[in-house]
Amino acid sequence: MALYWYMMAMVVPAVTVVVFARLTRNKFIAVLLTFVIFGVSIYRGFYHSEWVIFVDALSIVIGYMLVEIFQVDQIDEE
Repeated sequence: MALYWYMMAMVVPAVTVVVFARLTRNKFIAVLLTFVIFGVSIYRGFYHSEWVIFVDALSIVIGYMLVEIFQVDQIDEE
């Protein structure tokens, strides 16, 4: 069961940043919203270890880099 938490910590924050960047068209607001969501869940005690929190933070950075590389927050008007 512990492996499940680490796998989810690697994927979910990055996907959340990409989805919020697509919805808000702003990568900084997307990262802020993701930090707020995961900060509240950490505060409420839904995390079992500090390593999961570290992997979450790393995944948020990876999500930001994905938005930056693929320019998900840009509007294509042709």
